Amino acid sequence: MCPDGYGQRVLVVDDDASIRVLLSELLTSEGYNVFEAGDGLDACRELEKRRFDLVISDYQMPRFDGMQLLARCRCVWPETAVIIASGESSGWMELAIGGGAQACVKKPWERANLISEVRRAIEKVSARTTSN
Repeated sequence: MCPDGYGQRVLVVDDDASIRVLLSELLTSEGYNVFEAGDGLDACRELEKRRFDLVISDYQMPRFDGMQLLARCRCVWPETAVIIASGESSGWMELAIGGGAQACVKKPWERANLISEVRRAIEKVSARTTSN
């Protein structure tokens, strides 16, 4: 039996290398093909190379933050699901959802909750694109 994420591509974007590695290992164990970027600018380069099923991005990063990356994703690959993650206390979730994110995850996240949000975000975008 194949894992749920088998064959789906996920871009993990965070300026904290330990969080990138942790997310990558978690998603890889669920069958996703994971790519990494250390900030929004590196993520934009990855978006130029290939289409992703999902982008998980930190909200606050140097050079090019999660909201700027979200806007870029909406322009380049509008069918790509985006999840924004942050440890901020308030305000950012409304901005992210208003900007087109499918979900927001508060750091520190729980494994089961994150995987559930990943599946739901991909399904939400997939349902929208197949109904068009």
